[in-house]
Amino acid sequence: MDLPFHLLNVFSIEGERFSGNPLCVFPEAAGLSDDEMLAWARQFNLSESTFVTSLVDGARPGDAAVRIFTPGHEMPFAGHPTLGTAEVVAMLGGGLDTVHLRMPAGRIPVARVDGGWRLAARAATVREVTSSGAELAEALGLDRRLVVRSDASWVDVGVEQLLVRLDSVEAVRACDPDAHLMAQHMTSPPRAPHVYAWAWTGPKTVEARLFYTQGQAVLEDPATGSACANLGGWLVAQGTREVSVVVSQGAAVGRPSRLLLDIDADGAVHVGGRVETVGRGTCSLGAVGA
Repeated sequence: MDLPFHLLNVFSIEGERFSGNPLCVFPEAAGLSDDEMLAWARQFNLSESTFVTSLVDGARPGDAAVRIFTPGHEMPFAGHPTLGTAEVVAMLGGGLDTVHLRMPAGRIPVARVDGGWRLAARAATVREVTSSGAELAEALGLDRRLVVRSDASWVDVGVEQLLVRLDSVEAVRACDPDAHLMAQHMTSPPRAPHVYAWAWTGPKTVEARLFYTQGQAVLEDPATGSACANLGGWLVAQGTREVSVVVSQGAAVGRPSRLLLDIDADGAVHVGGRVETVGRGTCSLGAVGA
């Protein structure tokens, strides 16, 4: 028995084939166990893979149950897997313009806009950071003066991350995080550190990098929709309304990406971007555990 999959680039840049964050979507995963989903996520070894466990037809087309796995664990929500899975679910539904994805974090509405997809984020919870500016800077390998400590916050629209605003794009590009110091000063148990370092590059433009640890290694994500949504949630908490922000990410790891952040008059946050299918295929279910 074969298991079909789709490979996509999410938050890609038009004309740049290998931009955005890669994603693998398994649209017929109803028969897979948790261990098998994790095994396939490890096989493809992307930051996340998604598994569509039910695809509802008839009265609610485009309403799908989805699970997200990294090579190490399941995620309740993540941005680029949401948009990429929406593309596949919509295609299988005959070209739908709106889908709803049911995840552990809740039911996420996703709509086709401007050649891409846009998700509606949940309302954010924002809490204070206890680490000092010096500790945050040291963990990022930066001078203390480059960290805007007053703007550092834990933010959660489905997955909590530490947002650290830096004073310039040069500071963002100079980040050289230390896994041990991140674990000391940037951890929200039980998760390993996930830190979003960002800076304004213009009135409505941001450059950002997302760092996380795996053992003693620091890894970097090419494009992080959940962190972009968390940034939107933080901006809403500061009173920001009716703004569109372009977020650049991924250049440091050779995967330039562009994320579109919108905040409406009511403070609702949307995150969108281009989604491009780059390949399709099938895997043999007999290979699991072989």
